[in-house]
Amino acid sequence: MLSGYCLESRNMDIDKIVVGPLSANCYIIKLEKKVLIIDPGAEAEKIISFLDLKNLKPDLIINTHGHFDHIEAVPRLQEKYGIDFYIDPGDEEIITDPVKNGSSIFGQNKLSLETYNLIDDLAKKLFADNGIGIINTPGHSPGCIVIKIDDSLFTGDLLFKGSIGRTDLAGGSMHDMKSSLLKIRKMKDPLKIYPGHGPETDLEYEKNNNYYLRDDVLF
Repeated sequence: MLSGYCLESRNMDIDKIVVGPLSANCYIIKLEKKVLIIDPGAEAEKIISFLDLKNLKPDLIINTHGHFDHIEAVPRLQEKYGIDFYIDPGDEEIITDPVKNGSSIFGQNKLSLETYNLIDDLAKKLFADNGIGIINTPGHSPGCIVIKIDDSLFTGDLLFKGSIGRTDLAGGSMHDMKSSLLKIRKMKDPLKIYPGHGPETDLEYEKNNNYYLRDDVLF
């Protein structure tokens, strides 16, 4: 039985598939004109089976960051669908280096992705034309981004329900993490949050309950 399930959102369909040994969240986003995959971390055949079940053909992949538990299925999906994979320039070294992306230490296979596109200003404009906003939020890794679509925010390993991502991996920075969290905290409610691991949450809940979003922690 597939583990994907549909989540409600105003102007799109969001399916979540939990993949890999670290239970990473892979999101399938059906927009008006595009089908987007966010963070296909592992188990490519499970993702493909889910797409077949929904009769969906993806148009592109965008990753919130480049650690192994979020990128492992990328090559197989590129091969299957002939689609582009986008990553922020800050994580280019991470996706090409098995040590920096953690696959040589924690993963089952050493990962070094060879076919990718960097999210430059032109790419951001093209995404924006399709209702996809890219926000740079380094801290967990140098090239971490969050992806904003309507009133939904896909936060990767920046922000979880009641917690945040670690900063002790390659290129991580608590200083950058605090700046990125402050950027998120300043956003307006209502805003649904879809993290890279664990359950969904919302910005109001995190502002009121997440220790790491408190004034005495961020300032």
